Amino acid sequence: MAASIRKTRFSREVDQSPVAPIDTFVAGSEEGLPPKREDEGSDSTGWPLEARERRDFYHTIRAFPAAVMNWREWMLEHIALDPERFSAVSKSSGIRAVRAALDDGISHLREIARILSIIHGTPRLGNHEDPVDELVYIILSRKTRESSYQKAFRALKDRFRSWADLLGADRSEVESLVRSGGLSSRKTDSLFGALSRIHETFGSCDLSALHDWPDDRVEEFLCSLPEISRKSAYCIMMYSLNRSAFPVDTHVGRVLTRLGPYRELGLDLRGLDHKKLQAVLAGIIPPNLRYSLHVNLVEHGRKVCTSGQPHCKSCDLRGFCSHFRQAESRKARATHAPTMVDLFCGAGGLSEGFERAGFKTLLSLDSDPVALRTYRLNHPAVPDRKVICADVREFVGPRLLKEIGKARLDVLVGAPPCQGYSQVGFRSKATKAGYSTSEDHRNFLYEFLIEAAVLLRPRLFLMENVPGMNSARREKLTFLESARKLLEQKAGYTTAIWRLNSSAFGVPQERIRLFLVGALDGMLPTRPPEEYQDLGRADFDVDALPPVTLDEAIFDLPPREANGGRQVDVREPADPAGNPRYRRYLSKFGLVDSSRLLTGHAVRYHNPQDLELYNLLKPGEDSIHFLERNQKAELMRYRVDVFDDKYARLRADRPCRTIVSHLAKDGNSFIHPTQGRSLTLREAARVQSFRDSYHFCGSASDQWVQVGNAVPPLLGEAIARTFLKALEQGEES
Repeated sequence: MAASIRKTRFSREVDQSPVAPIDTFVAGSEEGLPPKREDEGSDSTGWPLEARERRDFYHTIRAFPAAVMNWREWMLEHIALDPERFSAVSKSSGIRAVRAALDDGISHLREIARILSIIHGTPRLGNHEDPVDELVYIILSRKTRESSYQKAFRALKDRFRSWADLLGADRSEVESLVRSGGLSSRKTDSLFGALSRIHETFGSCDLSALHDWPDDRVEEFLCSLPEISRKSAYCIMMYSLNRSAFPVDTHVGRVLTRLGPYRELGLDLRGLDHKKLQAVLAGIIPPNLRYSLHVNLVEHGRKVCTSGQPHCKSCDLRGFCSHFRQAESRKARATHAPTMVDLFCGAGGLSEGFERAGFKTLLSLDSDPVALRTYRLNHPAVPDRKVICADVREFVGPRLLKEIGKARLDVLVGAPPCQGYSQVGFRSKATKAGYSTSEDHRNFLYEFLIEAAVLLRPRLFLMENVPGMNSARREKLTFLESARKLLEQKAGYTTAIWRLNSSAFGVPQERIRLFLVGALDGMLPTRPPEEYQDLGRADFDVDALPPVTLDEAIFDLPPREANGGRQVDVREPADPAGNPRYRRYLSKFGLVDSSRLLTGHAVRYHNPQDLELYNLLKPGEDSIHFLERNQKAELMRYRVDVFDDKYARLRADRPCRTIVSHLAKDGNSFIHPTQGRSLTLREAARVQSFRDSYHFCGSASDQWVQVGNAVPPLLGEAIARTFLKALEQGEES
């Protein structure tokens, strides 16, 4: 294990001294503290992201500042020496596993700090630069409303020119001045006792000498003052001496206990009193996040995460919060809602749709840990232990049966990988790269979805995939025909195949997918009704509603320039009054909710050559139109005989083209209709019908792949409603 950190004022050195005990904080650099004023235009967490992290969200940290690197090594040693506190770490846990779990915990805290700083702005909270002022302010604040102790502080400052003058005043006068805050006698005793001790030590009521003292000596002196607790000492050290202490007041302790930091390491803060919380939390918060986390947690505890009835539904941290997740899980378990299992769940689009329709998810599985982080964050009712990262080939069998247990399963859904079938994926490169569908193991993973149906015997079955699954062949049958045959013969299901276009169900996107549907009792769900016109069909229903357009999906999002925008930003409140565009999609389907956050609305970098080409294209035009109209072939960097639509500008008055995972590489085929740039991730998520409070985790590439691979939740909901009716009819019969 690494050596511990020397507790000096701005220490970054590492020595061989004994590890710091759990109830001491680890010194960091005051460089990590944010400006002590509200500045929403800059990072106010104390941990600015590197340029390569600009579009990350809740991603494993790519680079640690020097002070955090040293603290991180201390944390590893600290965890090893306290296995009772960090119960998930055993003697057999390897250093890599512990470090990975620690880094997950740090990433969790850093993202919470970023969100809180966006919401609350890292306020000063009325605290003071001068350490004696802060000491008096802290004494007056005990068990008192903010307005009352601020009034008492102003009364003292107005009456006495200096704190030395207060020492010479009559005790009854001081007590009368602080009476508005309550506990006036006790607070007066504390004021006289603390100021007298300071005057005796330094010859005046001045603590400026503490600036030159090491942290441990400052803490020792402050805690020796009458009725000054460690929390009070840490407030003075943090606010007035720029030390990276972490005071834990009632609000901070309550919110962090509910959030559950370092749950990957088994840390459980529940049941700890105030003093124990201060002891445990003091050293385990990254040094450069301590100031912003403290003040923003105080604000959050006062306004949102209150002691009696926390406002969980309007809390932008609810997906990160253990308390909320456990409450949602308990509520789901207590219902008699129909149940589902989602294999190949990805980021959770299909689960989202079924849950919108009233289903509860018993278990979800995928092999992508980053996609599962997104799933967990956005599906709090599914217990963490039931969101499983595993290879389906190893999971389907005894382990699957054990995980489901005796629970009733109504529906099994899954969307196996589609890249091997897609006409724009590997199959399009077959002659060039020697790709063979029969040699790609992903093309056969659907067999394990059907094997799961054999084992679990759900009443209904659903598999989603691209149209190419019904053209790519496996010997004499297409892969889809082979899957259907297996489901019928091996599992005993009655089957149907639906070809659905998302735009016919209110999704602002032309996205055609095939669905293999199965019913164990022969009562197949009916095909979901198409309420909107499918413009991709010549025989579309002219009496149906006009399809939702790209403009209706994204018109209200703030304009952005290339390489502009923040990954986490404050949402401007929508004003839907009289705007049919808002009512027809965003409001109707609840995509804009109470969240104050706007995530993913940051634009990737575009080189000047591409930007010039973007701005020459008209809505609806692609590369061919561009070359025909503009004699600027030098701007086209790709072969026009192969990539004739490599550059394409979207039309605002029609549904968007299919959102694909290739957007992880570039956005040249998804140029904004009116702005000279490609779509942002949030715009693509809107097109996919994800609510704005659905946050995608990982790097920018991870997020794009998740959005591109997802089943649109609104389409999933339309299917789920027909499944629900089939289940109800089955029970009646």
